[in-house]
Amino acid sequence: SYLPWFEVYYKLLNTLADYLAKEQENDSNDLLKSLYSHPVPKANALVSLSVHSYFITPDITGLPTIPESRNLTEYFVAVDVNNMLQLYASMLHERRIIITSSKLSTLTACVHASAALLYPMYWQHIYIPVLPPHLLDYCCAPMPYLIGVHLSLIERVKNRSLEDVVLLNVDTNTLENPFNDLNNLPGEVVSALKNKLKKQTTATGDGVAKAFLRAQAALFGSYRDALRYKPGEPITFCENSFMKHRSSTTKQFLETAVNLQLFKQFIDGRLSKLNAGRGFSDVFEEEITAGGFCGGNSRSYQQWMHTVKKGGALINTAMTKATPAVKTAYKFAKNHARQGIKEVRSKLKHKESEEEYGTCSAGAIQSAPVYTLHSEKRGNSEKRRLAQVRFLKLLS
Repeated sequence: SYLPWFEVYYKLLNTLADYLAKEQENDSNDLLKSLYSHPVPKANALVSLSVHSYFITPDITGLPTIPESRNLTEYFVAVDVNNMLQLYASMLHERRIIITSSKLSTLTACVHASAALLYPMYWQHIYIPVLPPHLLDYCCAPMPYLIGVHLSLIERVKNRSLEDVVLLNVDTNTLENPFNDLNNLPGEVVSALKNKLKKQTTATGDGVAKAFLRAQAALFGSYRDALRYKPGEPITFCENSFMKHRSSTTKQFLETAVNLQLFKQFIDGRLSKLNAGRGFSDVFEEEITAGGFCGGNSRSYQQWMHTVKKGGALINTAMTKATPAVKTAYKFAKNHARQGIKEVRSKLKHKESEEEYGTCSAGAIQSAPVYTLHSEKRGNSEKRRLAQVRFLKLLS
C-alpha cells in the first residue's frame, strides 16, 4: 500500500493471524472483503470493519511517537545517537546508503524511520526497504539510494566492489562511512541535536522526532526570508538571499543543499501551495516560528498569504494537472484571458513597496523550474543521466 499506516497494518495482520489460528476462516474472509471494498478514509477517522474490528486512521502530518511508532522505536533502540547523526547527515547529502540487519522487521523499521526523520522533506531517490536477492545489482546504481539489504546477502553486495557507499549494520550498530558529512553540518545544530537525543526525556513521546524537526528548522527555516514577491507575479525563491547573513559553515552547507533534490522538492511544494492561494500550516512552520529560525519576514509572509489567496487561482491554472475541470478552465481562459488578468491585477492592491517585499536579480527560482540545476552543473547532470540510462538498460 502507498499509505504509510504501519501501526494500522500491524493491528490488522494480528487480527487476521488470530482468526487463522482459531480456524475462523469466514471471519478472516469477511474482514478482508470489508477492508478491500472500503474507500480510503480521511485522517483521524474511525473505521469499523466488523463488530470486533476497527481502527483509527493516522494523521501522517503529525510527528511519530515512541513507543506508538514501531518503526521509530526499533530504530532508536537499535542504533546509537552517533550513528543516527551520521546517517542523518549522509541522507542530507543524498549519498548511496545501505542498511542491513538479520531481522526483516527491524530492517524495514530502520529504513522507514531514518527516512521519516527528514520531515518535512522526503527522500527523492531509489527507496527500497527490503531488496530482493535477484535485484542486488541495484546497489551498483550510480545515483543516490536508500536500500535495505538482509544480512545474509550483504557479502554478495560487497563483492560487487561498491564505492562511496554508506553501510549501517543495525545488528552490530556499526557504520561504514567514507564521508565526513556530519562535519559539513553547522556545529551548533549538530551539538543541539546530539544533546537533545541523549536526554532521558527524549526517549518517549515525540521527543526524538521533534529533535530532528528542530534541526531541520535550524538548517532550512530561513527559506522564508528568501521568498520574493512582486505584485501580480508568482512568489519565487531566491537562493542568494537564502544563504545571506549565515555563518561560514552554514553557508557552505546551504550552497550544497540548494542543489539537493529533497530540498528542491520541498521548495517546489511550498511555492506551489503559496501560488495556489492555499497556504500551509504544519509542525515544521510552527517550529520555525517558535525557534526564531527566520529573520523577520513573518509579517510579509502573512501579507503574501492574504494577497495570493486573491489571485492564486489564476497562477494555479498553470500548475494544475490536466483534469477535465482544468481543460474547461483553459478553454474559458483562452477566450477571456486579457479581461481576467486585468480584473485580478486591479484587485491586487498593495500598500508596501516592492523593496519591502524584496527583490532578487540572481538565483531566483519559481515553482515551475525548481528542478533545474545551475548551468555550470549541466555537464555533470548530463553525464549522470547517461549513466542512469546505461544502468537501467543493464537491469532490463
